[in-house]
Amino acid sequence: MKKRTLFIGTIALLFLILIGGGVWVNSNMGETTVEGALAKARRPSRRVMYQENVNGGVVVFTRKGTGSATIFGADYVKKSLLGYKWVWGGGFSGYSGQYFRQISGTPFPMLFGDICNRQVKEVKLTDSEHKISKNAEIVGNGDDRIWFTFIKTSDGPVFKIDKLSGTGQVLETKGIDVSKSPTF
Repeated sequence: MKKRTLFIGTIALLFLILIGGGVWVNSNMGETTVEGALAKARRPSRRVMYQENVNGGVVVFTRKGTGSATIFGADYVKKSLLGYKWVWGGGFSGYSGQYFRQISGTPFPMLFGDICNRQVKEVKLTDSEHKISKNAEIVGNGDDRIWFTFIKTSDGPVFKIDKLSGTGQVLETKGIDVSKSPTF
C-alpha cells in the first residue's frame, strides 16, 4: 500500500511540475520577430529605420509621424532561446537627440539624434572633460537619417556634438550635459 501511495504521489508531483513548467514557458515566451517584441511592449506603429545587432540583442531605431510631430525612438530587444523580448527604450520629439543612461542588461549608455540637413555627412562627438572625440555612426537615407554612438559610463558628462559637411565644415553644433538632461 505504501508503494502505491508513493507511486501516485510521485506521478502527481511530476504532473504538477510539468504543468507549472508549461505555464512558466508560456508566460516567458518571447516573440518570433523584433517587431513582434516591440508590439508586445506597446511600442507599435513605428517604422523601423535601422537595427544594430549588439550584446546578443538588437537596438531598434524607429520613427513615427512627420515634421514637428515626429517621434524618434530606440529600443533594446534581447534574443533568447524563447524568442525576442523588449528590455528597455525610449524616444524624443521636439529635440534633436537623446541620451540613454546605463541600464543593466542593455548595451547603453548611448547618444543618438536625428539629421535634418542633407549636407551633413559626419557627426563628431567630443567628450568635453576628457578631450576625446569619436565619430558617430550615421544610418538611413535622404531626409530619414539618424546618428548614434555607444559611450562608456566613464565618458562625459558634457559632450559637444558637431554635424559636419563632406568637406569638414561645421554645419551645426549642440551640447549636452547628460548629468542634467537626457535630451538636447
